[in-house]
Amino acid sequence: MPSLTFVINGDGAARTTLEELAADLPNVRFSGYQPAERLAEVLATGDIHLVPLKAGLGRVSVPSKTYSILAAGRPVLAAIDPGTEVPRILAESGGGICVAPDDPGAFRKALQHLADDTAGRDEMGVAGRRWVEHAASPAAIAQAYADLIVELNRHR
Repeated sequence: MPSLTFVINGDGAARTTLEELAADLPNVRFSGYQPAERLAEVLATGDIHLVPLKAGLGRVSVPSKTYSILAAGRPVLAAIDPGTEVPRILAESGGGICVAPDDPGAFRKALQHLADDTAGRDEMGVAGRRWVEHAASPAAIAQAYADLIVELNRHR
């Protein structure tokens, strides 16, 4: 996808392998680990954020970056097992698209759709941000716990 620029942040174990695989791709850039105080800047930089997991990992992992990306008002393209938490979050929030993991054709098609649909991307970003504020922000979580405590006390 030569019209897109891909930025891969971090210094994980796969970085060297990924750099070797992308050596001939002029639109793939690597950036080292970014400190926590730059997280908002990193998230604001991308038009689309990717959350890929290998098949089977979606059942045991919810990448926390999903919440951060939605909070930043950016759309998510996730390649994660259907029926797991990230697809549920994206369906409920309207903040992104999920495809099955390890399906490069579906991933590419969804990415091209997001790249071509600027207005739709913006709508997903707004919807995702709104969902985080109402369902996953510290205030929303505190309220959910308070409501649960009140409900449990009613049944004593």
